[in-house]
Amino acid sequence: MQLMTRYARLALVSVFVTLLAGCAGKPVIQTQVIEKQIAVPCLVETPPECKSAYAVDRTSAKDDAVTINRALRAEIEERWACEVKLLAAMKGCNKETKKEGAMSAEKAGS
Repeated sequence: MQLMTRYARLALVSVFVTLLAGCAGKPVIQTQVIEKQIAVPCLVETPPECKSAYAVDRTSAKDDAVTINRALRAEIEERWACEVKLLAAMKGCNKETKKEGAMSAEKAGS
């Protein structure tokens, strides 16, 4: 019985020493850089020209054909100007996102 107790005590001490040795070592901390693309919304405000009513919206059914035709032609110009401004805003937004992507790639490389 004493022999069994001695082996049990020896096993218990060896387990305890092993556990203490595990706590004595410093943990290894490894930092990893994980690059993941994140979608960033581009905030483009609608130009005021695109928000206002177009020329045809200001005409009525009682107006003559010449007035309505002029309004339609003016609306084409208004919509074209709006489209140009929106495309310019989107082009600027795309340049900003490309610059940010290039800057983050440079940071990751250094």
